[in-house]
Amino acid sequence: MEAQQMSVNLDLITVSSTNNIFRAKKDFSPAALKELTLSISQDDVIQPILLTPDLEKPGHYKLIAGERRFHASKLAGKTEIPANIKQVVTDEKAFELQIIENLQREKVHPYNEARGYKILMDNNPEITSAEIASRVGRSEAYIIQRLKLNDLVPEGRKDFLANHMLLGHALLLARLTPQNQRDAIEEIKDSQDGYGTVNELENYINRSITNLLSNAPFDKDDAQLLPKAGACSLCPKRSGASPLLFSDIAESDRCMDRSCFMKKSNTFIIQRTREIIESEPQIVLLKNYADPLPEVQKLLDEHKVKPLKEYDDFSSHDKQGKKVKGFWISGREQGKLQTIHVRSSSKNESVNSDQQNLKQMVTKIQDRTKRGKELDGEKVYAKIIEALKSHPTQKKECKKKLLAQEETLLWYIILDKAGYHGKAELNKLLGLTKSSPEKTYKVLSSLKPEHKALLLRKVMLDQYCGIYPTSDHGFIIRKIAEAYSDIDIKGFEAEQAVIRAKRESRAKEKIQALVQELKPTKKKKS
Repeated sequence: MEAQQMSVNLDLITVSSTNNIFRAKKDFSPAALKELTLSISQDDVIQPILLTPDLEKPGHYKLIAGERRFHASKLAGKTEIPANIKQVVTDEKAFELQIIENLQREKVHPYNEARGYKILMDNNPEITSAEIASRVGRSEAYIIQRLKLNDLVPEGRKDFLANHMLLGHALLLARLTPQNQRDAIEEIKDSQDGYGTVNELENYINRSITNLLSNAPFDKDDAQLLPKAGACSLCPKRSGASPLLFSDIAESDRCMDRSCFMKKSNTFIIQRTREIIESEPQIVLLKNYADPLPEVQKLLDEHKVKPLKEYDDFSSHDKQGKKVKGFWISGREQGKLQTIHVRSSSKNESVNSDQQNLKQMVTKIQDRTKRGKELDGEKVYAKIIEALKSHPTQKKECKKKLLAQEETLLWYIILDKAGYHGKAELNKLLGLTKSSPEKTYKVLSSLKPEHKALLLRKVMLDQYCGIYPTSDHGFIIRKIAEAYSDIDIKGFEAEQAVIRAKRESRAKEKIQALVQELKPTKKKKS
C-alpha cells in the first residue's frame, strides 16, 4: 500500500524507544539540532517524516523515521509536520519497517547498523540475511559482515563507536573469539599508537592468532581428537564455513579459534608421541632448541627415550648420513613427520648402524611394552593413594577396626625401620633375603608370635637405644624393661645413687668454699 502524505499534529506523534538504536541521545540535544532548527524555522520541513498509525491509540502515530526533523520542528515552535503515513497490520511489522527505513535513510554508525539488523532478525526468526539485503539494497555479504560487528567485545566496541578504529579494524576483530579479540587489541595497541593500519592488524592476526588448516598437524576430519569441538571440517569457526563473511581471505580455510587449534595440535602431538614410543621404533623423535610439551617430556622421561637434537644429531638440510623418518616434538614443525639424515657422530641410541634390523626393532618394542606395564602399575597405584586420602578410614570418626592387611603394614613399617645390619639379620631369620613384594606380604601377614616379638625387640634396640630417658620412647622402653622383671633396675638405681651422692657432696663443699670467699672483709678502724 502506498504511503499517504499529510500534515500531522506533533502532539499526536510518539517516538519509539527503539529509535535510540540508530542515534545517541546527544544527537537530539538543542545544540546538535541548532542548524536544522534554524532551517525549519525559515523553510519548514522539506522532506516528510515517516509515520505509522499507533494501533493502541486511535488517531495517534508512531515515528518510523525522521526523529531529528521531529525534535527540530518542536524546537522551531511548529505545531504540525509533513508526514508520510504507512499502514501496517501489526506492531512487529511497524518495528520491522522502522528499522529498515532508518537503516536506509539515516547516516547510521556501522555498529548501530549492525544492532538494527540483529534486532530485526531476533524479532523475526524467519527473515534471512538475503531478504534483508534485498530490502535495503545491499549485498548479502555486506549484511553478514555488518551482523558480525555485534560480536565485538566491549573494549573493541567502545573504541569503534569513539572512531578510534576504522570499520576494517572492527570487521577483522569481530571475526575472532572474544579472548583472541582482547589479545589482539592489547597487543596491537601496546606496540604502536592506536590500531595502526588495517593491513598491519590483518598481518598480526594472520601471523599470531589464526591458523591455516592446511598446516594443521592433525586430521581435520577427526571428530574424536577433541570431542567437544568435533571435526574442523564441520566447525563454524573457520573461514570456509562462511565465504561471504571471509570474502577477503585468499586461503581456502583458516581456523579463527587459536585456543581450539592449539588444544587439538597439542593433543595430537602427545598421542602420536606415545604411539611412536610404544610401537613404532623405526620413527625417531626430533627436537630443536625449544622444549617439548610437559606431557611429551614426561613420556620421554618415563620411557627413557632420548630424542635427536637438530644440528647436534642431524640437520634438516644436510643429505649426508643415515636416512630415517622423524617426528618433530618441538619447534615450528612440531607434530609433523620429516625425513632426515642422521650424522654418523650421533651417539643417540635411537639411530645406529643396525636401525633397520628387525630383531632390534622387536626388542625395542618389547622393552617399551614392559616399561609401559610398569607405568600402568604406577598410575594405578597413584590413583589408589588418591582414593585412600579421601577414604572414610582417614577420618577420626571412622569406627572400622584395624584390618589384618593394615596390621601387615604395621609389621612392615617396623621391619623397614631397622638399620642395615639389623634388617639383614631379620630378613635372614624371616626368609626374606631374596624376596618379592608378594612374598614379603605373605611372610609378614602370617608372622608367628615369637617372630613378632623378636622383630619388635630387635628394632627397639636398633633404633631407640640412645640415652634419652625423658623422651617418649625412653619412658616406654623403661616400662618394657620393668615388665621383664629379671632386669635389676633397682640395683642399677642404687649403684647410681651412691655415685650421685658422692658427686653432690663434692659439689656442696665447692659451693660453700665459694660462698665463703664472697663474704666482704671488715675494714680496720684508723
